[in-house]
Amino acid sequence: MKSKTKMIIILCFSLGTSVPGMAQSEAEAMTYQAYLTTNKSLWKQSIETLQGEYSADGSNERLYQLALAEHGLLNATMVDQDETLFDQHYKKAKKNLETLIEAGYQEGNARALLSSVYGMEMGYSSWKGMFLGAKSGSNLEKAKKLSPTSPLVWQVYANSKLFTPAMFGGDVQEAVEAFEKSVELYEAGQGSTQSNWRYLDALAWLGQAYQKTGKTAQARETYEKALEIEPGFGWVKFVLLPNVKPGQ
Repeated sequence: MKSKTKMIIILCFSLGTSVPGMAQSEAEAMTYQAYLTTNKSLWKQSIETLQGEYSADGSNERLYQLALAEHGLLNATMVDQDETLFDQHYKKAKKNLETLIEAGYQEGNARALLSSVYGMEMGYSSWKGMFLGAKSGSNLEKAKKLSPTSPLVWQVYANSKLFTPAMFGGDVQEAVEAFEKSVELYEAGQGSTQSNWRYLDALAWLGQAYQKTGKTAQARETYEKALEIEPGFGWVKFVLLPNVKPGQ
């Protein structure tokens, strides 16, 4: 279960930024805290709030924020394998992402998130890989072509490379490079780094990818960087950083 959880927690995770022209909402702030605390109740509250806002204005912008929050909740279910909660939300998340794709709104990011949802679905039901694997891969490749400078797209791609077996196209070094690119794009302004849980998530997974390639010094620096940005990042502070022994 541990390896499955690691493979699925993607996150990548709102885009980490508000939609251009929209101030960060209470729901977005809620998703940030939900990620830091792994609190599924907060994820659900955020989704309920965003669903209400989307029902009120019907905009693609609001639908996109809703889909991002739904994706975050689905990721959160993987921590304790809460398949019941996953089943309650994944079909709606897929439908919302497909609606965004059909509308051509944030299509690259929407396809990356859809690819990730397919991956989570396969995580709970491995037999679905026979027909969902190709859909997941196809959407991710289209996402890269549509949004080559999206930090979210590179983040999802990096996770895919990190946890896919080598015989099926996985490549840890390529994952490192993709995570580095994702982080660089966030920091270059393609995605905000302020109160951005996806940016923090990219740093956390970059550190782990460094460790897998023996780059422990870089891993420690990356974890420490994440804590400078968010001292309350418990996953890094209490789990990841302590696993990098001094002097390694």
